[in-house]
Amino acid sequence: MTTKAILLVDDEAILLLSLKQSLKLRFGSTYLYETATNGEEGLERVKALFEEGVDVVLVISDWLMPGMKGDEFLVRMHAQYPIVKLIMLTGNAGESEMASLASNVKLEAFLRKPWNLKKLLSIVATALGDEATDHAN
Repeated sequence: MTTKAILLVDDEAILLLSLKQSLKLRFGSTYLYETATNGEEGLERVKALFEEGVDVVLVISDWLMPGMKGDEFLVRMHAQYPIVKLIMLTGNAGESEMASLASNVKLEAFLRKPWNLKKLLSIVATALGDEATDHAN
């Protein structure tokens, strides 16, 4: 059976840790939970995972990061790996930026920071479809 992964991309380490812990609590060991602190690192991590035989099924990315912004990262992700589901988190992007991104890639969701955890987990579960097993206590 192929291993599946969720990639989290944000330049704030505390947010990556929080997201990773929340997803692990909800989905358990069904997935690997990988992180990257910027878009370039995210693209490199996805490429390495696929080369290792790990299917990246979902990417959750911040918008405002040093270097490559999240919208450019997700456009490049979509171009290289169109099957990967994409979610954008941001405290900075406006509606025009999100409309522009949505015209270039299919986003599962666009959530503002601080996000509602219950809503985020519900969106992730929906994006993952039947693969998402409920591990909540």
